[in-house]
Amino acid sequence: MHVRRQSWWLWAGGVALLILAARLGEIQRYTGDVGINDQWKIEAADLYAPWLAGTLRPGDFLQPHFEHVPVWTRLLSWTEVALTGRWDPLLQATVNSLLYAGFAALCLRWLARSLRPMATVALTVLVAGLGMLAHGWENTTWGFQSQFPLALLLLLLHADGSFRHAPGSAGWWRAQAAGFAGLFTLASMWMAPLSVVLVSLWTQRCGPRLRLAPLFTTGIGLALLLAVRAVAPPGGAFAQTAGSPLQFLHALLDLLGWPTGWPGALVLLNLPLVVVALQLSGRHPSSAADRTNLALGIWALGQAAALAYARSAEYSGYVSRYGDLLAIGVVANAFALARLAGDARRWRKLAVAYALVWGGTAGWGLVHLAHSGHAAYFHDNAVRHAQLRRDALQAYLTRHDRSLLEERGTRYLLYQDVNQITSLLDRPDFRALLPHSVNPASPPNPAGTLVRRWQEHAVATGVLGAVLALAGLALANRNGPGEPALPGLAIAAEPCLLPLLTLLGVGAFALLFLWVEPFTFDQNLRWRRLILPAESVGPLSYVFVTPAPFPAERLRGAAPLAPPDLRDLFCGTAPEGPGLTGTILSSRFTINTAWLVVPAAGYPVSHGNGLRIRIEESDGRTLTEVAHPGPNPPEIAFWTADVRPYLGRPARLVLYDGRRETEAWVAAAPPIATNDPGLASRLTDRLKRERLSATHQSLGWIALSAALLLAGTTVARRRVTRP
Repeated sequence: MHVRRQSWWLWAGGVALLILAARLGEIQRYTGDVGINDQWKIEAADLYAPWLAGTLRPGDFLQPHFEHVPVWTRLLSWTEVALTGRWDPLLQATVNSLLYAGFAALCLRWLARSLRPMATVALTVLVAGLGMLAHGWENTTWGFQSQFPLALLLLLLHADGSFRHAPGSAGWWRAQAAGFAGLFTLASMWMAPLSVVLVSLWTQRCGPRLRLAPLFTTGIGLALLLAVRAVAPPGGAFAQTAGSPLQFLHALLDLLGWPTGWPGALVLLNLPLVVVALQLSGRHPSSAADRTNLALGIWALGQAAALAYARSAEYSGYVSRYGDLLAIGVVANAFALARLAGDARRWRKLAVAYALVWGGTAGWGLVHLAHSGHAAYFHDNAVRHAQLRRDALQAYLTRHDRSLLEERGTRYLLYQDVNQITSLLDRPDFRALLPHSVNPASPPNPAGTLVRRWQEHAVATGVLGAVLALAGLALANRNGPGEPALPGLAIAAEPCLLPLLTLLGVGAFALLFLWVEPFTFDQNLRWRRLILPAESVGPLSYVFVTPAPFPAERLRGAAPLAPPDLRDLFCGTAPEGPGLTGTILSSRFTINTAWLVVPAAGYPVSHGNGLRIRIEESDGRTLTEVAHPGPNPPEIAFWTADVRPYLGRPARLVLYDGRRETEAWVAAAPPIATNDPGLASRLTDRLKRERLSATHQSLGWIALSAALLLAGTTVARRRVTRP
């Protein structure tokens, strides 16, 4: 079926307005009118103050921000202030949403130009969900986040233009300019021209001389990144570092499974792009749209690898501002799935079933990210935090009272360096830049009033967008010829498929043996075997020695440990938070080995708050106590107690919680009897691996999927070659 150019532009513009309306509503509800954290340095101190003093120079826009050189974001922020006379985060966030809506419109137009109408509608729902749901709330509600929509916009212009236009043409050179401009958004944007080069090599498109331009851009981007790293002060750029290879693998596999976070989701979500990539090798013809999509997928893979490398040492899950980058991989796989389904004549039912499972998995992940975890915390607290920031500034503006600014919670939400803020607020010309809602002495300005009214009437923008989208869809189905959609992508057996599957499956299977009991995938069972092995002296019961408001049964699992599955394996002194004080005594056990290894945790395990092993006489009198040396962090550690002098004697665990700090608590699991003094070290290493158990499960899924695909491919080949 043919589509009409104007009709699909109308469709794309309408859906982009729907995305814009959703973001305007988010801004109106949750964006405060005071800058947050780095904005007080990278904007206020580095741009606005010099501009007001007449000392702002072009080189100031080239200053790095951590590993990034956000020239366009700095320039945009300064332009907004220069034109409106106000430093208004609500205005900034609105402009950022307009940029994202522009990216969404171009993306939807690219989809409509390439796919059949039904596939276009399906992918439009995905793109709309990615843009409307609050999984990326930081990029929506924080003023200084324009580098993300700018990076996406330049990425699409570069990739699409590099393959859609003839190499060396004016359109092709404009695409190279977009790739170069992208270097001044995010530090990792050198991967955009590199992805274009890799795709051109894989598909054997574009001659060597015409690859020099994107290769030159890649080199400039890498040189810029290395230069920033070379001159960065300690703790500045690259403050977050890479971890071990296993930690990197853990972070990478999780990021490739965005947005679900399920172990093994990366196989389901990324398989379509892998299959299409194999079909686009130089032995087969490939369309410009397919090459563009493959470049987008490679770029998203590179982003996941870069984030995993930079943050794997302290990786703790998805960060909302990076969701817009990882979403490109989801769109690329959806495009690949649509291309495969278009040729699914013999396996249409299987293709439809796979598409439904794929869409349900990705959709559930997006909705979950937008309504739980960090997003839920933000939505629950953003209004209160915004009011706190405003109150702190107004207290200083009206009374020079910096007590609110000095509070720990305010510094966390506003900016750590209070002197940086007060030195700016002491300047009358800077105070005049603050919005009227923050500084009543500044009169309302037209731009600020306009965006606030627009945000209040975001529903009207959404209604207009829905009308335009429906009108575009109706016209596209009704009107005559326009741009023909791509023909179905024929699937052929690739010679490299079997070696690739074999390498992938064998590699994943081998990595399983980094864990003890490599074929046990039940995480609860794995935790129990680690903390409560057969050599444990338990189970133990516990009683209060001192008066307590709780029955002793409440001590089971009363420890703020992570993951929560571990808690029931410990006895802790935090049944309703860490406020309890008292002494807890375990039931008796007999010392039959030279060493006892006690899984313990607490904060702090030190004077007045600790863990001991009480050695008793046969009649129950206390002989002595072996004390945990402490201190230790509020995580699980394995304490090795030397009990060789007390072989054959009865003993008990004693938990002392005598500290009055609100954070104080202590917890322990039954001791592990051993004659090996090095057991604690091995258990510590094993615990580190168990905290990466999602990687173990993902590797299992990868190995299983590779084996099934290998078997299926082998059977299919035999059927084809059989007379």
